[in-house]
Amino acid sequence: MNHDNTQASGGNATESADAEPVDAKSADAKSVDADERGESGAETDAEADGTLTFSDAVAVETTPEELWSTISDPETLTECVPGAESIERVSERKYTVEITRGVSHLTVSLSGEAEFVEMDPPDTVVTSATAFDSKTGSDFDILAGMEIQPTDDGRAELAYTAEVSISGGVGTMSPRILRPIVNRDITTYFENVKDVVEGE
Repeated sequence: MNHDNTQASGGNATESADAEPVDAKSADAKSVDADERGESGAETDAEADGTLTFSDAVAVETTPEELWSTISDPETLTECVPGAESIERVSERKYTVEITRGVSHLTVSLSGEAEFVEMDPPDTVVTSATAFDSKTGSDFDILAGMEIQPTDDGRAELAYTAEVSISGGVGTMSPRILRPIVNRDITTYFENVKDVVEGE
């Protein structure tokens, strides 16, 4: 992956991967219980390879056009993406991103790029993103698809799927630790989008 994607969570700072290797059995890791995971604990083949998959939908009191305008605006994205310090548009489809997040007992500072690889405004968008954290030597690859459809009650439904692949230091952590952390950030992002759109 190229070494090129939310309000910061305030995770504890860490030394480099060499000085403090990732320990998936840390106290933070043990605190994630079965209810928080929302799953039996069994890893899928994809998760064993470091790929986490997510899907859900959220209904927003707005039109598809207004929702599209929100999710494609860098300033709004910076407000909605957890830990985003900056998201800047470099072309119609490409953005640079700087994000700081807490991952269990680590803090990762991600630098990378996000690109709309498929666009059909205001209905669908597919985004590919890559980011790198130099402290832990961790690579993050994200492929996300979003579909916006009007609902019978006059709202817009935003359905999404996402695949998140993590390698390097953070990638050595158990999917049972990473899944609820990543899922929490994804859920927070869409809740923030909903709040921004409905608050306008």
